[in-house]
Amino acid sequence: MPLIVASIVCSILLSPKSEAAGTPNKKPASSRKIGLTIRVEGEGWGNARKDDIEAVLYAVADELLTRIPAKLSVPIVVSHTERSPVALYDRGRAGEYLVELHAGGTRWQEYAYEFAYEFAHELCHIMSNYEQHSGADAGRYNQWFEETLCEAASLHALKGVARAWEASDPASDWQAQAPQLRRFVDELIEEGHRQLPAQTRLAAWLRENEERMRSDPYQRSRNEVVANLLLPLFEADPENWDALSYLNLDPADARNSLREYLRNWYENAPAQHKDFVYGVFALLGVEAGERLAAADTAGPRPDAPDTARAAEPGHAGTILDR
Repeated sequence: MPLIVASIVCSILLSPKSEAAGTPNKKPASSRKIGLTIRVEGEGWGNARKDDIEAVLYAVADELLTRIPAKLSVPIVVSHTERSPVALYDRGRAGEYLVELHAGGTRWQEYAYEFAYEFAHELCHIMSNYEQHSGADAGRYNQWFEETLCEAASLHALKGVARAWEASDPASDWQAQAPQLRRFVDELIEEGHRQLPAQTRLAAWLRENEERMRSDPYQRSRNEVVANLLLPLFEADPENWDALSYLNLDPADARNSLREYLRNWYENAPAQHKDFVYGVFALLGVEAGERLAAADTAGPRPDAPDTARAAEPGHAGTILDR
């Protein structure tokens, strides 16, 4: 994925409309004071200043978080890795979420977009309670769906950051970068492998591909097909990103069928997100039975797990995303 992203960025930067520039000279204002703390630490960031990287990451968070879940009262600490980007199961000494990003280089514009793309994906995992099924023996047969949501999160965040940069200080280099960022995300969405084959219904496509995705959740070309189709559901009402806080909460979700996995999401979600989750049922062509019982609209089940609960600081485990 980093190579694909880099190739698209380079094609944009080398176009006649692109202008070479250094690190943006003014930080864009955050669109919301969302109360999240993001710290960029360590080395390996090329010629980018850490405060400029943080500005990009905060812009991403603004697009995905309309409220801060209790679990994000601790900071997210971001460091560089030569491996794939990842949200670690391990936590910092004070319970911080630890995220590693791969983007880097000598030209800021060539990888600023990659920072946004990678961080949105990993932030989505944190929002989705990724640590709830971290045991190596649990199996995560529905993780492909979480990976798909996180790809949609990257696309949504990039679009939103482009809009925010367009509205930023006209004298800043951030506004100058907005058209290139918009072209970048448009090119991603329009890639051929992300399109559902002509004359094919998603339900039929899913029947053919789901078992392979359940056995290997990192089949990006398949995940990205579904992500493209999920994206409009979130764009219709971005507050539905908050619904991810109610995913992966049932102890059986790691091994459930997709239908039961989505049903648990529906039952745990509060009333304002139930129509959205039901819309995901409909989009995927998953049989939802009756309209999931009128009583469900009263709210989550009384015995639903605490959505604010997070893994204990220092919890041992393997990394989520290779």
